[in-house]
Amino acid sequence: MNNPGDYTEANAWQYFWTPAQYDVPGMTALLGGKKAFTEKLDSFFAIPAKNPNAFLGQEAMIGQYAHGNEPGHHIAYLYAFSDNPRKGQEIVRRILETFHQNAPNGMIGNDDCGQMSAWYVLSCLGFYPVNPSTGAFTLGAPQLPRATIFLPGGKSFDILAEGLSQGKIYTEKVFLNNRRLDRNNLNYQEIRSGGKLRYQMQGAK
Repeated sequence: MNNPGDYTEANAWQYFWTPAQYDVPGMTALLGGKKAFTEKLDSFFAIPAKNPNAFLGQEAMIGQYAHGNEPGHHIAYLYAFSDNPRKGQEIVRRILETFHQNAPNGMIGNDDCGQMSAWYVLSCLGFYPVNPSTGAFTLGAPQLPRATIFLPGGKSFDILAEGLSQGKIYTEKVFLNNRRLDRNNLNYQEIRSGGKLRYQMQGAK
């Protein structure tokens, strides 16, 4: 880029969602409520970029979302705080299937410090740290029927996606150690303690 202008490695649409990474309620209030928050996300993923070559990631875009660079990696998970969390689960699955391939050139974009790989692994497990400073992982939808995280001391954290298939890609309910979660996140200490995270998957309504 000879002249990146006012934005580097992203555009104004993408950086708009940076404050939401740390203060979703504040961003929701600023936009006028959850309905407006959802509509803004919908616009973000629908409106084509006028000049996609002006920033990194243009080879992997959905609307204004550029998966090839890191500033926007949390945005699809913001749907977990919206009126329609399923939209985010659809987009994450689309990103995984479209922009990550089992091939020598299958990793789209810039894998600084392993971020592209980390996004892929976490998204396959069904959660992502929208705000890493809190130690919380925002829940989405897993892409694997079963996975195990091996922990120190011989412990493990098992992840199970019941009913996962091409026709059942949405999370209906989530259980942690057989207790239903009434929140859209999982914290780091819960993972470190070991146990089982069980998703019940559902098809389109």
